[in-house]
Amino acid sequence: MSDGRKRFSGSEYKKRAKDKEYKESKVLNKIPKLSTFFKPATPSSLNAPDNGQQHQHDLEEIETSKCESDLVINNLTTSTLNMDPATFYIDYNDPAKWIINDVTRDYVAKHGINQNLNDDFTCSKREYPDKNRFLNKSLFVRTRINGEVQSRPWLVFSKSTGTVFCAPCRLFGSAHLSTLVTIGFNDWKNAVRKLNDHENSIPHKTSTVALIERGKTAGKINQEIVLQLEQETNYWRNILKRIVATVRSLVIRGLPLRGSEEKFGSYHSGNFIMTLELLAEFDPFLSEHIRHYGKIGSGNTSYLSSQTYGEFIQIMAEKITKQIVEEVKVSKYFSISVDSTPDVSHVDQLSFIIRYISKDGTPIERFLKFIANTGHKSEQLADAVFDTLNQYNLDIKNCRGQSYDNASNMAGKYTGLQARIKEVIPLAIYVPCSAHSLNLVGISAVDCCEKSTTYFRYLQELYNFFTASTHRWEILLFYLKKSKCVKSLSQTRWSARYEAGKSLCTSWSEIKNALQAIIDDANEKPVTKFDASVLLKPFNTIEMCFMTVFWNEVLERFHIVNKKLQSVNIELGMIVELYGSLEQYISRIRNNFEEYEGKAIQICGEMQYKKDKRRTVKRKRQFDETMNEVITETGKEDFRINVFFVILDKLNAELVRRGSSYKNLCVKSIFVTGIWKSGSNSLTNGTISEYSDYCPISHHTNRLTKFLGMKGISSTCKE
Repeated sequence: MSDGRKRFSGSEYKKRAKDKEYKESKVLNKIPKLSTFFKPATPSSLNAPDNGQQHQHDLEEIETSKCESDLVINNLTTSTLNMDPATFYIDYNDPAKWIINDVTRDYVAKHGINQNLNDDFTCSKREYPDKNRFLNKSLFVRTRINGEVQSRPWLVFSKSTGTVFCAPCRLFGSAHLSTLVTIGFNDWKNAVRKLNDHENSIPHKTSTVALIERGKTAGKINQEIVLQLEQETNYWRNILKRIVATVRSLVIRGLPLRGSEEKFGSYHSGNFIMTLELLAEFDPFLSEHIRHYGKIGSGNTSYLSSQTYGEFIQIMAEKITKQIVEEVKVSKYFSISVDSTPDVSHVDQLSFIIRYISKDGTPIERFLKFIANTGHKSEQLADAVFDTLNQYNLDIKNCRGQSYDNASNMAGKYTGLQARIKEVIPLAIYVPCSAHSLNLVGISAVDCCEKSTTYFRYLQELYNFFTASTHRWEILLFYLKKSKCVKSLSQTRWSARYEAGKSLCTSWSEIKNALQAIIDDANEKPVTKFDASVLLKPFNTIEMCFMTVFWNEVLERFHIVNKKLQSVNIELGMIVELYGSLEQYISRIRNNFEEYEGKAIQICGEMQYKKDKRRTVKRKRQFDETMNEVITETGKEDFRINVFFVILDKLNAELVRRGSSYKNLCVKSIFVTGIWKSGSNSLTNGTISEYSDYCPISHHTNRLTKFLGMKGISSTCKE
């Protein structure tokens, strides 16, 4: 019965046996013979004594060696083993015969590598199906991408095996790398690709550096390898200097680096590649690098990709952040400010800003990081703040201030972010954003009555109407000439509302004429004419003109104060003064109704209010009512009481409420800026008692005296 195994023919078995014998003999030929490790017999040793005398002599030597063996072993030192390499008779010109140990490494590192370029390469023959191939001297050099020809000093030919070895890797590399390290490489058909891959590999570079360092220790440096390594190092160092300078210049100005594609010569490649192309026009070195490496593709080193400058930006960010944290730790006390806003990718990011005092007393504000997807609940925001401070090893106990906008999740008195931080550190005083508070004052006044809301909605509709068509915009510009164009509103920037109101106030008649021209144009669509007629009607009312004049003056004052509140050098006392000035201004203009009405009549030419133009509606009297006449208000009185006074009262109430928080804070710290007038005794009186629950008064006195001695603080207080 068959055992299931396939049987070959007799000739096939003979053929396989010959192949096996050939492979074994080939392997044995590559293994160094035992005789190569010993000295060859010298001619003098051939003149040996006869057998009898030799036998007697050997017995005497054995007895002597037996008595002295212990002494020899005990006196054996390391220096005894460090014999001269020549005593081993190792052929250091043939890497196949090297014995890999420290002696061989030191010898090669000291005397350099002999590539055996003058040997006969006929023994390197290798049979291929198409033809026989041999080692060629062209493999001992390489051509770089930029056309430069360099030698391969690490490649060594072994005549005994007809192969080539990588000398550094054979001495210092792993035995499992490739045949260039173990038995020798002789795949001449794929030699160019294999050698290129090997010399660009990290293990090869590591072994080369190890050989160079060994050469320094041994007293001899392989000049060719060192020169090649230094040239490559200097080349890439010069490239990286230009890359870093470009990245630094762009990120300092907040410019985006990437474009829609990463290609040199493209108009959509972004600022980074554009800047490099500009520099290359005046820098031949960079121009040559871009010419050879600009389109080399991924997987090859060029340092021109987005990954490279992304890593540089990360390194710069880490270094700057580390410097900021060190400065904060030196200052010890700090305050924080956070705010969230969605970016262009619709991801909500929380910006984390920290403030501290420098060594010379100068207040410094630094951006620390963006925190993505923290959530909008106060608990989530508090966790993000605590985690960020812990990440940079900043103690929350040293936080002395916090500033956010007036949103409920931030400024909430009981569960807001500021309240949660105060639970941990009561000394972290909350200071609301003064500019944001002023915006909220204006928004509350806009929404306090229907007339005010209608006015600002009309400004936006007027802007939308003219900007919806280039033809309408041209008509408007024709009538405006040098006057201000209509502006759009903004919910956050009240300066935009001021510009919108001012444009209508200063260009009232011009805008009115532009609307009338559109209505009278026979070529216009009926829908456009209808929209223009709707927008033109308010121009014929004194109410709309009055609101334009009134809001123009109020918003102008708000705009000036808002710009000062956003100043870099603004301080708490100035905020209180600015809010107080607005309160006084609102109280003063309460009696200016007649003045605003006169300006409105002069601009629009209309003297009657809408209410006066309509027939007075009389209510039917009931049978039990008296005959007294019902008092009816005129249009002027109705507008003054239900619109003008309502807006002013709302503005004043909100200014008082928002400004009170800054007044309370200013009272607690006014002694710092007032010490120059009241003297040092004020340190132990008044508002310093606010902090007596947390620290002794003497401690505050000493720290404040030192604090006020700083140059920056002194100049600020005197001002």
